[in-house]
Amino acid sequence: MGTPSTKELTRMINSVLGQKVLTEHQLKQIQKGAMQAYRKGGMDGMIRYLMHVTGADVDPNEMRMFADFIRSNPQVGKNILEGITKIK
Repeated sequence: MGTPSTKELTRMINSVLGQKVLTEHQLKQIQKGAMQAYRKGGMDGMIRYLMHVTGADVDPNEMRMFADFIRSNPQVGKNILEGITKIK
């Protein structure tokens, strides 16, 4: 399983959400900010940053559990982005 390009990842995210919500430039900026947040505050810092940037109203503990699950099962994450697997 190869790492998707920024273009592919942007397309997958927009496809999952059913509309164009993100450009490649925006995704690159989000990725850059997420990496800085991770370096400063670890996974919890990165999750807080992503929730802030996206306006997600999600329990941080649930988000952490989901991130840990995807980290240990990257194919599932790819399947979600490709629309093969639905998030419940």
